[in-house]
Amino acid sequence: MTIGNHTPWSWRSCVGWVTLAALASLAGCHRAHYRKQADQEVYATTACATQDPRWQIEDFTIQPDPHARFYDPHNPDCPPMPPDDPQSHRYMHCVDGKRGWPCWHCYGDTSSVENPGWLAYLPRNAKGELVLDRRAAVQTALLHSVDYQTNLEDLYLAALDVTFERFRFDTQFFFTNLTSFEHQGRYRGGGQSQSLLNVDSDLQAKRLFATGGELIVGFANSLVWQFSGPNTYSANSLLSFSLVQPLLREAGRAVVLEHLTQSERALLANLRQMEQYRRGFYAQVVAGRNPGPGPSRGPLSLGALSPASPSATAGGFLGLLEDQVNIRNQQMNITGLQDSLKQLEALYEANRVRDRFQVDLARQALYSAQIGLMSSLSAYQERLDGFKITLGLPPDLNVRIEDPLLRRFDLIDPALTRDLEEADDLLTILFNPESVVPADWRDRLAATAKDAAYWLEGIRPDLEQLLEVAPARRKHLHEVTDRAGPESEVDPSLYDVKAFDERIARVARDYQAVARDLKKAQAALPAFPDPPPLPPKDAGPKDPARLAWDTWRNDLTRLAGDFAELLSNLSVVQARARLESIALVRVELQPEQGIKIARQNRPDWMNARAALVDQWRQIEIAANALRSELNVRLSGDLGTVGDNPFRFRDTNGRLSVGLEFDAPLTRVVERNAYRESLINYQRARRAYYQFEDRVAQNVRSVLRSTRLSQLNFEIRRAAVRVAIDQVEVARLNLQRPPRVGEKGSESGSNVGRDLVDALQRLLDAQNAFLRAWVDYEAQRLSLDFELGTMRVDENGMWIDPGRIDADFAQG
Repeated sequence: MTIGNHTPWSWRSCVGWVTLAALASLAGCHRAHYRKQADQEVYATTACATQDPRWQIEDFTIQPDPHARFYDPHNPDCPPMPPDDPQSHRYMHCVDGKRGWPCWHCYGDTSSVENPGWLAYLPRNAKGELVLDRRAAVQTALLHSVDYQTNLEDLYLAALDVTFERFRFDTQFFFTNLTSFEHQGRYRGGGQSQSLLNVDSDLQAKRLFATGGELIVGFANSLVWQFSGPNTYSANSLLSFSLVQPLLREAGRAVVLEHLTQSERALLANLRQMEQYRRGFYAQVVAGRNPGPGPSRGPLSLGALSPASPSATAGGFLGLLEDQVNIRNQQMNITGLQDSLKQLEALYEANRVRDRFQVDLARQALYSAQIGLMSSLSAYQERLDGFKITLGLPPDLNVRIEDPLLRRFDLIDPALTRDLEEADDLLTILFNPESVVPADWRDRLAATAKDAAYWLEGIRPDLEQLLEVAPARRKHLHEVTDRAGPESEVDPSLYDVKAFDERIARVARDYQAVARDLKKAQAALPAFPDPPPLPPKDAGPKDPARLAWDTWRNDLTRLAGDFAELLSNLSVVQARARLESIALVRVELQPEQGIKIARQNRPDWMNARAALVDQWRQIEIAANALRSELNVRLSGDLGTVGDNPFRFRDTNGRLSVGLEFDAPLTRVVERNAYRESLINYQRARRAYYQFEDRVAQNVRSVLRSTRLSQLNFEIRRAAVRVAIDQVEVARLNLQRPPRVGEKGSESGSNVGRDLVDALQRLLDAQNAFLRAWVDYEAQRLSLDFELGTMRVDENGMWIDPGRIDADFAQG
């Protein structure tokens, strides 16, 4: 096709412009480019948002770990269709009789919403169990928790807003092109047909200045080819600019920079709030504490920053560990009841217990304890399922909670309890005169003696631990005594240092006594005679053979009782040593000091102050809208002459300067907005000091609870000591057989009831003692959180600050 006779320059220019127009109209970036670009800007923005190491997030990303349950292994920009409801899905293909979009399945379909391979990455043991200690629980939650990922994404969105507000002050380029072909008939074309090719291009650069001025610079070009008649070609270009500078309304840096300032302040606030949430997230996983609010898109309002009240009791991982210890205590209680029932039945058969009610009472207590254990196991599984949901795990996953933190509350080693049960089994047999003496009685006694010797050395570390913590215990008792004062209603002997030293001395004496008794029993065992011949069945009670046999059996029963008593005494020594070794990490802080620390360190308190100022700034923004509109307008353009698109001449130019004024005659909307901003600021002031009051209330509440726990802890310890003594006495009343011919051969009338009651009181005292320690640790963690001094390491684990006192406050 012949276009016309033009110079080579004109031809190349036309081809170049057409090519540029085509590329501009067709070019575009893939969606992955924009996603990666957004990520790059957001991550760079968050990295530079603050230099304070207290809330810097290293390597911030919202990309899930491939091991996470919510990780999506598919293309993030073109994910396949997830499973849909069949009835709803048909509307995507045909709606109201109209054929739908045919490409819904172009990216494929997936049958799984969660990561299909995430279970393969779980570190399960040979039994298929996911074993969790505190570190593993926190790491699992950080990896799989939906709430934690959502808060990370909220922080990302806050940073995304900053990138847009910064972009508003960048030089922005725009390019548009319209290429069209037009054909006109002869009648429309004035007697002859015309065919026209139009290429209209427009390139603009815009810039917003901090003073409110807006500059627009543009370059427009129009190319027209006529393919009929003389085959003409024409080109026009235009350079233009426009500058509008407000002087009153919408002018000034306070107004123009408001959105950018607010987004930057909001990002800083959200970074601090994310760190606050990270700390609270640890407290939620470990102690069941409400983590409080996390990041949110946009400015953080004072209402959204309302602090969560600390819980009075521990939950979460600590609560599950406590349940495990309580269950073990219940199991030991059941074991004790079973042994007691066997011995009572043997004593009843031997006519040493005449009241059948004692046996039935022990049996009824055993049934009740077994029912209670089953209920506790069921409740534990229910709480464990809820904990799995908190971690982001499905409730049907096989999870085992295992952590050595509370093993110190196993006052008696379970292995020692089993050895004591074996010794009691032989004693129960010997109690019943109708039962046959086992043929391996000597081997069983030798095994018991060996067990006693083993545990004599096995509990030595418990005694050493007691001596190690004794100085700290003495210091604590002095402090509690001074704080309680002489008018305290609590028995002062509970905090008496001399009484504590006497208890340590008693443990040492009892240990030495067991060692001496063990030597005697070990020496007596080899010299113990073999059994005499069995008396005839018809032998009377005064028959020499019967007397000899009964004497030997009673001596054997007494020896077996001595060995069982040795193990029982060792268990008591161990229980007392472990009981006295448990200490509290001290908290000695006045409420005024705590509130001062919180004001300086709490990220959400810093954000609350910033939120109050944010609301105050809105008064100036709203007041600006009440002013007159006065704008300076400057514009101009420069065009080309002829068909050369770059031949600009001032003869084809224009320059305009103007002043635009709009009087504030109608400002009802702006007036109402201004009045509302004043009211909102006053509300924010009231919300701010209410926030301070709630923080102060939380700090005072936690400190009050810790002080009360410190006082109650020794009472709980004393209750366990008394319960141990009661069980020891009641058990000895059953284990000590009468001597032959001794008066009062019957056991006490209430021996069964006494032992049942003693075992129940020991169970209750142990559980209450454990609950006091666990709650205290949860309160200490809450106090560190409430003070804003809580720190977590790169793995999300709490860095325990240890003692919290006046020196801590100064630091």
